[in-house]
Amino acid sequence: MPVVPWVGRPERGRLAVPASNQPRRRLMEKLALSFAAVALVSGAAQAATPAYPDNPDVIWKGNFEGGAASLSGNCSYGDNGWCNEQSIRPQQIQVVDDPVFEGHHAVRFEVKYGDAYKTYSDERSILTPPLQMWEDEGNERWYRWQVMWPQDYVGSYPKWDQLGTPSARSPGGSIVEWHHSNGGTETGSAPLYFRGGDKFIEICLVDQATSACRETISLTELVRGHWHDFVMHAKWSSDPSIGYLEIWIDGVNVLPKHIGSNKYPGMQNYLAIGLYRNAHIGDPNLLYPDGTHVYGTDGAPGVAYVDGFIAGKTHDSVVPPGTLADPTSAGSASGTAAPTNPGEPNSTTPVSRAGIGFPQSGCSSSGFQSAWLALPLFGLFALRRRRLAA
Repeated sequence: MPVVPWVGRPERGRLAVPASNQPRRRLMEKLALSFAAVALVSGAAQAATPAYPDNPDVIWKGNFEGGAASLSGNCSYGDNGWCNEQSIRPQQIQVVDDPVFEGHHAVRFEVKYGDAYKTYSDERSILTPPLQMWEDEGNERWYRWQVMWPQDYVGSYPKWDQLGTPSARSPGGSIVEWHHSNGGTETGSAPLYFRGGDKFIEICLVDQATSACRETISLTELVRGHWHDFVMHAKWSSDPSIGYLEIWIDGVNVLPKHIGSNKYPGMQNYLAIGLYRNAHIGDPNLLYPDGTHVYGTDGAPGVAYVDGFIAGKTHDSVVPPGTLADPTSAGSASGTAAPTNPGEPNSTTPVSRAGIGFPQSGCSSSGFQSAWLALPLFGLFALRRRRLAA
């Protein structure tokens, strides 16, 4: 019987591997590791893909996967992306790859004292969409988007003309609004604002006659550093018996069907996103009687992030079944949100913390896919066990 040469020194308690088997063993190890690497990369790429299948009821997509080209110039009817940008500094509106909720990019908004665009009112960093996002009387629409307010976000500031009244505060800025247009000059406040307050995410429904909030509704607790996932169902109408809003945040129905006008007579509503706040906030020349600065000296910059805007005619066109924000999926809960006065948030409004830090929707990875990722690693483990037993 021929003698089989042995390679290396046998380890204590183990038999050495014949040299004739060495190439096969190395090949199998390399294949197992290669499959594992490919599976992991594939899984990461899959997790970064927005979970929006093609749906004929989708009206428009306003995500930021096109990079800087997403921000402006997409103005023709039927275009995806954003049409107009209202900013005066490049730092005001930037596409970023961290943080993101879905895909590879989100948008970062920044506003500070002096960010006054052309002759428009107040401080603003704003994007507006193409023509199909102008809403007429009676339109029924579904929307979905995500917002993250960072840890240092300031939800309100001292009101510049009431410094002697500590309770008088100006909002830190709206982040999503539906403005009004009659095809000419726009005057007064928008019909609907979403904003982040000190403690709660709020909406403001505006009285056209006074340009003040006729209703301020606290929807849910604002969790800084967390992507809040919004879904809104709207019927746009100036008739208070016809118009309504329904809102979900992180899969929780924070505003059951709320009937009331949400549009001004004879006008269209159009979407605008970005930070918008009073022009006096951040004024470095505004002082208290003792000489201290009301807003500091850096312009009081405010920052927020937005991702994944989509609009459609049906629920399923903006919320694929089974995702976190799907009101019909298991685990969704109904909550209550009562109208409140400004500065008096509803402390019983529920908050869903599912997915804080790691969003559970907007990604198409699943437990089944994770099992496939593990198979090559199990194969490598089995191979090594076989070597031990040999």
